[in-house]
Amino acid sequence: MTVQLSGGSRMGTVWRLSWPSIMEQLLATMVSYVDTAMVGALGAAATAAVSVNAAPIWMCGGLLSGVGIGYSVQVSNAIGAGDDQRAREVVRQGVLAALVCGALFLLIYEGLSGYIPMWLGAKPEVLPQATAYLRYYAAGMPWVAAGSIFSAVLRCMGNTRAPLLFNSLANVLNIILNFFLIYETRTVPLWGLTLVIPGAGRGVAGAALASALSWVFAGTALLWVGTRQGRFRIHLRDGLRPDGAIIRMAVRLGLPSALERATVNLGQIAMTALVASLGTVALAANQIATTAEGLCYLPAYGISYAAIALVGQSVGARSREDAAAFGTLAARTALALCSAMAVLLFLFAPALSSLFNSDPAVVDEAARMLRIVCFAEPLFALSIVYSGTLRGAHDVRFPMVCSLVCMWGLRIPLAPLLVRKAGLGLSAVWIAMSADLILRGILCTARWHSGRWTRMCGLEEP
Repeated sequence: MTVQLSGGSRMGTVWRLSWPSIMEQLLATMVSYVDTAMVGALGAAATAAVSVNAAPIWMCGGLLSGVGIGYSVQVSNAIGAGDDQRAREVVRQGVLAALVCGALFLLIYEGLSGYIPMWLGAKPEVLPQATAYLRYYAAGMPWVAAGSIFSAVLRCMGNTRAPLLFNSLANVLNIILNFFLIYETRTVPLWGLTLVIPGAGRGVAGAALASALSWVFAGTALLWVGTRQGRFRIHLRDGLRPDGAIIRMAVRLGLPSALERATVNLGQIAMTALVASLGTVALAANQIATTAEGLCYLPAYGISYAAIALVGQSVGARSREDAAAFGTLAARTALALCSAMAVLLFLFAPALSSLFNSDPAVVDEAARMLRIVCFAEPLFALSIVYSGTLRGAHDVRFPMVCSLVCMWGLRIPLAPLLVRKAGLGLSAVWIAMSADLILRGILCTARWHSGRWTRMCGLEEP
């Protein structure tokens, strides 16, 4: 399946590619809500154990996202240029990248699972559960890598429905497994009968194991579909010999994106350590607010996947007009949707927070954080989409520099200053984050409309 770049409505094309990704993001967020609530039923310490591991897990996802960019943009360029053989070779190298990256992250996270939560400031009552959670989650890293890379590749082929299907099924599987792995065996009254529900009683470790097993399913399915995609089908029996030219291009395209995500996630790790120093209630509230915030910007991520594919294929087809039009239209669509979501988030912040924890102090704190950040979400949406369009146009360094400046030049110094000097507690962290997101949106928007990206991909007008 490839994208029709000419003829018909551009808005129709953007929406046709966007809606499955938006639904995927929405379902993933809904399942994350249920997942957080199921762990939250075990108490604030259990929620904090998951929270303290969120940043290192995000870092892994961010680095793998960069790898996915490196290969998926090459696939979209090849499809736009009508070079099917090139597209097949890139897919083959994507399989090799998934195997290597998955094995590397497995070794790193398993080896450091006893240290990472401690380095991030987990309290003594949280540390054993946090260590167990990271150790079990890390077992699924090879499949996390395959799922992340081939979700990106499939989207740039124009197939956004396969990632929607398999990632959504994996999320449902995660909830089902949580039900049996987190809790002890218990009895439930049903229609006058007493039903015995078996349970492993593994607590936080059970939640991590459920996530790992779900990734095994999703990663395997997406790898299988990605290597059997119509005319881009490859045969693994032909081998996975490294192709230096494709790998070098993947590094050039993907490394800045990986470094950008690493920059952001290292900053999030620093923020997690700062939040952990504020106590278990603050750490639990931060996790809940972070999960709920995803409702606001998830349409932007879904639209950004479509934007990367459309801009990338337009570049391959040598159409500056299509690239510019698709990129701008995608950003405007994300701005409208995320603005509406921000209003709803402000209105329903207390209700959302109460879904995840029964501790009134945790719920009130989480709701306050959501009402702080909702004002930054529209500009954050612009930064998400324009970062994607810039990558699709090979302007991969600017998003990295932008993230570096905003995270380490603004958020990191501002948050502790507001905590220690102004005494704002957890609010300081979210105020600093909002300032970061607003500046990032302004800078990315200015970069796209400057047209400098046309030089990066060879579409500059003579």
